[in-house]
Amino acid sequence: MRHLTIQVFTIGTVVALLWLVASMVQHRLELMGINTGFGFLSNRAGYDIGESLIPYDGDASYGRALLAGFSNTLKVAVSSIFAALALGLLAAGAMLSGHSTANRIAKFYIKTVRNTPLLLQLFFWFGIFTISLPAIRDRLTLLPGVYLSNRGLNYPTPDLALGLVFLLALAILVFTLIYGARLRSRGAKTRLFSIIGWSIGLGVVPLAATTGIGHLNMPEIGRFAIKGGGVLSPEFMTLFIGLSIYTGTYIAETLRGAVMAVASGQGEAAAALGLTRGQSFRLVVLPQATRIALPSIVSELLNLVKNSSLGVAVGYPDLVSVGNTAMNQTGQAIEMIAIYMLAYVTINVIITKCSQVLEARYEW
Repeated sequence: MRHLTIQVFTIGTVVALLWLVASMVQHRLELMGINTGFGFLSNRAGYDIGESLIPYDGDASYGRALLAGFSNTLKVAVSSIFAALALGLLAAGAMLSGHSTANRIAKFYIKTVRNTPLLLQLFFWFGIFTISLPAIRDRLTLLPGVYLSNRGLNYPTPDLALGLVFLLALAILVFTLIYGARLRSRGAKTRLFSIIGWSIGLGVVPLAATTGIGHLNMPEIGRFAIKGGGVLSPEFMTLFIGLSIYTGTYIAETLRGAVMAVASGQGEAAAALGLTRGQSFRLVVLPQATRIALPSIVSELLNLVKNSSLGVAVGYPDLVSVGNTAMNQTGQAIEMIAIYMLAYVTINVIITKCSQVLEARYEW
């Protein structure tokens, strides 16, 4: 009862203070003639957004505009998370390897990027993608139908049928990797299973293309623009590359420290049991290092999501950029800041919950 009483008193005190502050703020805003509430979200926005994952135009509401900005935030945050994890794992492997050249390159990359402000790096990449790249008429052709210019990266996109085929191929490959790993952990031989799975997964897309199932929407070069297909804007590529490279350095150092923290006797014991060096690292060292590194890696991923708000500095229409425009037009500053806080808290809570599931898997 004592603990319950303390908890009820604490929660009641916090709620009372929040209610008091909210009442004071609302009273002051009413005296200043400033309207409060979220009713403005249904009003016409009247401004366009450079890119969006959902359909949007200037005649849509402020709520639709904020939803479009939020989708852009998710787009750059999720893609940067996977890229940062890949870069961090690659750099950590290079530092832990016995190859001197790879070790030096990884150390130079980490020391240089970690000691440079992220905002300065974003300005550097923005200059690369907007000033250094050629105009559309002098575009760079990376692959057939893939063009790079100061307007962004244009690439072919599949239609719905071919997109479903791509998803099917990806599902087959993921199933082959996961189920093959389970079979190997049970001591089964998976070479034939892996060959069949990879052959089917990699052969589904060419088979669909030859049989006429779906087609690619190719970019068409015009006089002043490239139409059709998909495009990654310079602002998106700036934020994506900047966040991925910057966060990858911290993930690399975290992984390296976690592997070094595993006792050397673990590897020696695995070698004494007859495991190879690769098996020892994959089955003995890596699971223990993952358990050590996971909380710090999740913390860096949360920082990445919050750092995506720096997209406003390079003109990327994320939630903060779109919301600032709405704030200037409506004057609803408190409501907009509350929406910012709710959006970023929601994303980070989801990432934290996913990390807790992984932590439970490695819990001893």
